[in-house]
Amino acid sequence: MSGDDIRVDVELLHQHAGLVQQLTSDAAQALSAVQSINLSGGAFGLLCSWMVPPVGLVSQAVASAIHEGTEMIDHTAQQIRDAAGEFRSYEESVVDAVRGLERGLG
Repeated sequence: MSGDDIRVDVELLHQHAGLVQQLTSDAAQALSAVQSINLSGGAFGLLCSWMVPPVGLVSQAVASAIHEGTEMIDHTAQQIRDAAGEFRSYEESVVDAVRGLERGLG
């Protein structure tokens, strides 16, 4: 075979999808950290109590962004798996067609 051949390693794609999927646990840890922020109960005292509402709003926005990012990571991992499956199905159909031709030729 020449050096210009295109090869797709389906198993490697599945492994990569697994690595991408692992990123969701990292994002889940970040989300948990953001959600655990608790500035109520006088954590800053009277002098800095004005900071609590803005920090709460920012925390909510960050949590939402992390959640959406996690969903995108999950979607990406699934798309990689789907692509691997499509490559595998195509290869199997080509192999079946070639075998059929071989049988027809004897």
